[in-house]
Amino acid sequence: MARIWVRWSRDSWEGDLVLKTQQIIGILLVNNGGFRFLLGAVYGHNDRKRRESLWEDIARLSQIADSQHLPLLIIGDFNALLYRHEKVGGRPVQDSILYDFQRCLLISGLRGLERAGHIWTWHNKASKGRVACQLDRALGNSEWFRYYPNAVAEGLAAETSDHSPIRVGLLERATWKARPFRYNNSWYLSADYEEVVARGLLDSREGTAQFRMVHKLKQVKKGIRDWVKRRPRSSLVDKEAELREVQEALQADILCGELAAREKNLSAEVNSLRLQEEISAAQRAKCSWLKDRDRCTKFFYDVIRTRQHRNSIPRLLDGEGKLVGDPVEIQREAVRFYRDLYHQEDYPTTFPPLIPKRLVTQHGNRRLLAPIRMEEIEDIVMKADPNRAPGPDGFSSGFFRRHWGALKLPVLEAVQEFFVSGKLLKELNHTFLTLVPKKEGATSLADFRPIACCNYLYKIITHLMCRRMEGIMQGLVSRNQAAFIKGRSIAEHSLLAHEMVREFNKPGGMKACVKLDLRKAYDTVNRDFLCQLMLAMGFDERWVARVRECICSPTFSVLIQGTPYGFFSSSRGLRQGDPLSPYLFTLVMEYFTCLMDLAVHSRRMVPLFRLVHPVVSHLIYADDLLVLLRPSMGGMRALSDIMEEFGRFSGLKLNREKSRVYFSSSCPQKEERALVLGVEKGELPVKYLGVPLTVNYARDQDCQSLVEFTKKRVEGWQAAGLSFGGRIELLRSVIAGIAMFWLQSIQIPVATITKVESMCADFLWRGGIHAISWTQLCRPREEGGVGLRSLRAMKEAARVKMAWQFVSGGSLWADWMASRYLRRSNFWTIRIDGNFSVTFKAILKCRPVLQTAICRSMRDGSSTDLWLDPWLGNRSLLEYLGPLHDREASRGLKCSLIIRDGAWRPELYTFTAQLGEEIRTISIDTSQTRDTWNWAGHASSGGLGRFSFKSCYDLVRTRHDRIEDVDFIWGKGIARKLQLCSYRLMLGRLMTRDRLIRFGVSIPDSRCLLCSDEDESMAHLFLECPFAWHIWSEQCRRYLGGAGSVRDIRGILSWIRDRRGMDAGWARQARLRLSATVWHVWRERNRRLFEDLITPPIGIMHNIDFDVSVLTP
Repeated sequence: MARIWVRWSRDSWEGDLVLKTQQIIGILLVNNGGFRFLLGAVYGHNDRKRRESLWEDIARLSQIADSQHLPLLIIGDFNALLYRHEKVGGRPVQDSILYDFQRCLLISGLRGLERAGHIWTWHNKASKGRVACQLDRALGNSEWFRYYPNAVAEGLAAETSDHSPIRVGLLERATWKARPFRYNNSWYLSADYEEVVARGLLDSREGTAQFRMVHKLKQVKKGIRDWVKRRPRSSLVDKEAELREVQEALQADILCGELAAREKNLSAEVNSLRLQEEISAAQRAKCSWLKDRDRCTKFFYDVIRTRQHRNSIPRLLDGEGKLVGDPVEIQREAVRFYRDLYHQEDYPTTFPPLIPKRLVTQHGNRRLLAPIRMEEIEDIVMKADPNRAPGPDGFSSGFFRRHWGALKLPVLEAVQEFFVSGKLLKELNHTFLTLVPKKEGATSLADFRPIACCNYLYKIITHLMCRRMEGIMQGLVSRNQAAFIKGRSIAEHSLLAHEMVREFNKPGGMKACVKLDLRKAYDTVNRDFLCQLMLAMGFDERWVARVRECICSPTFSVLIQGTPYGFFSSSRGLRQGDPLSPYLFTLVMEYFTCLMDLAVHSRRMVPLFRLVHPVVSHLIYADDLLVLLRPSMGGMRALSDIMEEFGRFSGLKLNREKSRVYFSSSCPQKEERALVLGVEKGELPVKYLGVPLTVNYARDQDCQSLVEFTKKRVEGWQAAGLSFGGRIELLRSVIAGIAMFWLQSIQIPVATITKVESMCADFLWRGGIHAISWTQLCRPREEGGVGLRSLRAMKEAARVKMAWQFVSGGSLWADWMASRYLRRSNFWTIRIDGNFSVTFKAILKCRPVLQTAICRSMRDGSSTDLWLDPWLGNRSLLEYLGPLHDREASRGLKCSLIIRDGAWRPELYTFTAQLGEEIRTISIDTSQTRDTWNWAGHASSGGLGRFSFKSCYDLVRTRHDRIEDVDFIWGKGIARKLQLCSYRLMLGRLMTRDRLIRFGVSIPDSRCLLCSDEDESMAHLFLECPFAWHIWSEQCRRYLGGAGSVRDIRGILSWIRDRRGMDAGWARQARLRLSATVWHVWRERNRRLFEDLITPPIGIMHNIDFDVSVLTP
């Protein structure tokens, strides 16, 4: 009996079978209008082993769709899960069971449609021991989502079955108003663009400096809009088709000069249009981590479609709880909601006496009010990301950077005018609110985060204010707060929370931690309270007036599908997206710290560790609050009173539904104590600052969110659009970045690291043959790698960094740890105790490595142990003289014993003359305030340096021999795609047909795809093949001279290296031309294999010339 049935209406559709197996049927469907798409109907086997062929069949169907650029929809019962959370009840899901399906999606470039309706599509129908899973789903490729970005897979009622039917709804895009003006970074490539902008900037009007600046931007906008309407549009697709026609004609008449000239011009036009499209797509995609675009246009468009789909609002709950889909009703509801949200509630107008513990000094106020200099503004503009979203005027920082020569004086005048008058032009402070959903499928406006898109000229002003405030915030804000303060670390906050919660399993009284959630934190700040608090903190009245003008004068419009609606003012809240908001929010949270300190001082509340100094009763990171206390009934009431008072004056009220309290196992009456606070009791572990907060050491299952984050970033069609270089950049920037944060925050198990590295390697090679091992890729470039970092080495580097931060001191975490564990012991000699935490044990184990990388900088020696600290080179005096001096070393003597008047006096102690002379060689720095540790790094770094994670990683990683000529490949000015192709060729790792055969891949024809004469190998393809050699010999004849006599790549590199001393510019050109030739020959080979397209040698040489011209400074 058939397992799968597929039916369609013949009146509307024609269907052709393209794939048929026991677990999947693939059908090409064509409707009466000519629309074509591939449908895959799935019924997976229950047995995991038998399901393996299904994953191969899905990959085959995906390849068919990709080769013909067809939309692909696969739907059915897969009998498999993708993630752990897709099952509730029963035995936990093992990661190994999920791997096959996840790898299938990685290879196929598919992703799931958004779910709706009954998401638990299978359940066991049991009243007890109920188990439910998400086994039925719909998957689509990038082409599918291009046509149907809002498609949803709706689970229907199961009725008598144990499975719910799946219905795919093709929600059409609603019709919205035209979108506002947006500056395009690619316009500068058009010939007459500069003239249009110059005319607009010359226009001037009488008025204030801010008015004149805004008027200039309006004139430029008007001119660009007219120019865009009248300029001729060139289609890249049409130009590419025209170029192919000319190249085909040239094959028939290869000596025709007219055709050759036309081909050259068309090649330049096509490459220019490709560059414009890439710059425009990169700007819209906003992938700041992808530094080198590397022709990742397909990836950019996939990112754009993903963001549009994620941020679209096809349906919305109105104020009465009714689901609406009409565009007019959606925009009306959004405007109403945010107008009400930013409207001032009945806040108090008088406040209690505010007595902060720290005040702004006179020197600090002088820094705040110092005159604005052009250099400050220019530095802000030049360091800005040109792809960031613009404000209502439509001009991004990219426009200001490109035209800074003409804009800098008007900008300076407008900015200086604000800092003198304290007044902002209303138009300048208008803001678009972009709604970003906090969860998938959000329909309530409470589940959206309003991000403010401010005009860039306003952001220049607030960036300047932030830079002024940056210098005083560290001394003004308590160490309990870590967010936005220079020198403070989210990782250290996380480490401290873990250290304190670790005590929950130990005897010694009741313990509790409370994770507090603030309702709409930024959006509900009482502005009057904020300004009053700033005055109490000692801010100058003029500075507070400027802050008040910035936060009280904005008007808003809400962006729905990119179109602005509404126009309203506000009376409360700070804008998320305004550079000034994080600092101001931090100041508001300082009032919470004052209330907590008062409660602890008056003994209304007892902190978890009252005998460890500094006393830590709470930790704050932005709006994440963690309170750690002894949960007596009085203490819980005191905390409730604090939250009530804090919310009443600041506007930041406790969200009791999302807050939780966690008790130690020894705490009685947990429910009653939670009831006093008015929040629910929770169970550890819980996620805090992005990592699991656990009582014991973190286990593999506790770290699954890191694994799942990695999966989501590397799997599916979006990441599949990246080039090889783009995938390396994703791993280096995004994956390694989040992994580094985890490694610095908790001790990650080796099993988790292995999973993440395995996924990264599979992603890099798209699930195929790993041409280069992960271990080699994780070497520096000069040692034969691509500069990725090994997570295992990063884990060791993170431990060394913790040890460095500990000995450096000064942070809340370091001081608390020293008080908790060292007491009167010396860090360098204390023995590892079984009662120490996992983190502190790891730090102590790193001492030998750390000792080789640091040195002591002496002032007066009062804080340096004479015998135990390694101040004598990299050794302590006890190590230098041996264990016979143990008794003497235990006396706690300081180096100040042998320092007088800023000079060494070793004769004051019983040292030998030789040792005394060695001591005198150590410099003393009397300009310091105290003795400090300095970071020297690895011995190869050549001495003192500034500490960084990079230098720490370099200290612990395994080293390999340097590879000759590697600097020619990775030289500056060479595009990454060219570098990586040459790199793989240098290592002999390009997957030519001879290598594929060695890996066991069945190849029907091993001959060269360019000449069809010899078997394909790297040596043949790049130097012996007549087709390739014709291209290379022409490059040598025209540009590289005598290199034409050399017959291997390394020989050519050596030939260029020997001549670079004569002409460095020529050597750069030669390296670039060599890399471009290698890449274009390899590209031509692949285009013939995968796209059945042929380009003649002259066309390839034009492309090489274009790449060289674009990349040459």
